Parts: sequence; structure tokens; C-alpha cells
Amino acid sequence: MQKLLSPRSLTEGALMAAITAIIALIGNFLPIISVFSFLIIAVPIIIVIIRNNLTTGVIASIVATFLVAVLMGPITAFFFYLQFMPLALAYGYMFKNEYSAGKILAIGTFVAVVSTILLMLFTMILGQMDFEQQKLALQETVDRTIALYEDYGLMDRFEEQGLSKADLHTMLTNVVNFFIRVLPALLIIGSVFTAATHFLMARVILKRFGHQVPHIPPFSQWHLPWYVVWGRIAGWAGYLIGDFYHQEVLRVLGQNILITYGVILFILGLSVLAFYFKKLKLSGLTRLLVIMTALLFLNGFIFMTIFIGMFDLVLDHRHLNRGIKEN
Repeated sequence: MQKLLSPRSLTEGALMAAITAIIALIGNFLPIISVFSFLIIAVPIIIVIIRNNLTTGVIASIVATFLVAVLMGPITAFFFYLQFMPLALAYGYMFKNEYSAGKILAIGTFVAVVSTILLMLFTMILGQMDFEQQKLALQETVDRTIALYEDYGLMDRFEEQGLSKADLHTMLTNVVNFFIRVLPALLIIGSVFTAATHFLMARVILKRFGHQVPHIPPFSQWHLPWYVVWGRIAGWAGYLIGDFYHQEVLRVLGQNILITYGVILFILGLSVLAFYFKKLKLSGLTRLLVIMTALLFLNGFIFMTIFIGMFDLVLDHRHLNRGIKEN
């Protein structure tokens, strides 16, 4: 225990805990730079773990939470720990043990998703958020939006185009209901973004301080193992079975899985396009024309890119997974 908690490690832990609490305080009271503080808030704990050990990092995270509780209250401190510290501890451990970038991102995403789910559950338990009230508030925005259209005379233009007030109300209500149904997928996508941004920011700062960081392959080399496709198959199955047997829970679950996979496959499809841009050695003008065409036909481009991502996931036509097995 004495070796694990030397005076130097305790001093570093206390210093990094104080820095973490200060970053949290600045982010809470200065909204202008809250986004930046959100990206670096886990880095001090990661540095403590890399320079010392996981035990020191755990103690530093607890001390940082205690300082946040003193400065901003116990409930804020509880949510602070739940939102940021599990990811900081996981990243610190994986950076120290030199995990690959893919494993760090995969495990970090899982930790971020679990933290988000727990955060929402405790928010409901503590009464900080009532989802029924939030749902009613979203539905009330439909009536307020229509009233606003009427005040500014926009309703007359909609009616001239054959869209009545009832039709507009139904359309906006469907948009709100769709948003509520896909909220889990949005939370998962947000967790993936959180894990990715924290990983990139931690990597940049650690490299700046001279620490060894995991190698990130070029975007054109990003890929996933083929068996990931079973998740999308499960999503389709859940959606179709729920729709056929009128099981709303299954249908909504399948829909959320499909939306989440849609984002993943879109990024994978962009990686495939980058691979062929590089392989074919397209000129700058040609690339610009391709990008402009994609923006002009954005919906078609998105669906095509998702299809390309699925094609690459199943058939591995870039032979990236095969190359890993051979090595």
C-alpha cells in the first residue's frame, strides 16, 4: 500500500483533483467555455493514473468530487462523478496499459453509455426530471408553434399550398413523437461522441506532455469486424416483429438500434470513400466536385454511404480484417 500511495503520488493526485474541480467550476459558471471544459475535464485524472496507478486515480477522483460538492452542492457533485469519472478512470487504466485505440474507444463508449443510462435513471429517481412533464412540454410546443405561425401570417401561406391547420398539427405532432421514440438512440450517439472527443483530447494533451499514446490509423483504414452486423440484423428483426405483432416496445427498440447503426455505418462508408479517394489519387478539383455533388443530393448520398458501409462490413472488400488475421 505504501508503494501504491507514495507521498509524490498523493501530492500529484491532490493537485490533479484540484485542477479537475476548478475545470468543473469554470464550466458550470462560464457557459461560453463550458464546451471546452467538458472536453478536458477527465484529462487530469487520466494523467494521474498514467504517472502513478489506478488507486491514486480513484482517490483523486473522489477528492475532486468532494471539492465539487463543497463548491456546487452534493447533487451536482454526484452527477459530476457519474458523468465524467468512470470514463476518466477507464481511459487512464487503458492508456497506462497501452491498449489499442480501437479497444480504448470501444470500452470507453460502453462506459459512457452506461454512465448516461445511470445518469438518466438517477435524475428520475431524485426528481430532477419528470419525463412525462417533458413529453407534455414538447407536445405543447406544437400548439405554440402553430399559434406563432398564425400571428405572423404564415398559416395563410401553408393553406395556399394545401396544408391545413389540422394537417400541420398532425405533422408537427408526428415529429415530436418520433423524437421521443428515438431519444435512446440519440443518447447513445451522444455517448459515442463523448467517448470519442475525450479520447482525442486526452491523446493530444498526453502527447504534448511526452507520454506514449496509442496510434490512430488513417481514416481510410477504419473498419469493424464482420460480426458487428448481427446488431443491425437484430434491430431489423425487432422492428419488423414489433410492427407485425403490434408490439410497440419491440418496434421502438428496433428503430433505435437501426438509427444507431445508421450513424456507425455512415462513418464506415465515409471511410471507404476516403480509401478510394486515396487509392485512385483523385485530384483536388475532382474531390471538390464529388463533395459538391454529395451536398446537392444529400439524402441520396447518406443512404448510399450507409449501404457502402454495410457492404464493407459484411464483405471486407478492403481486406483490412484479413490483413490483421494474417499479421
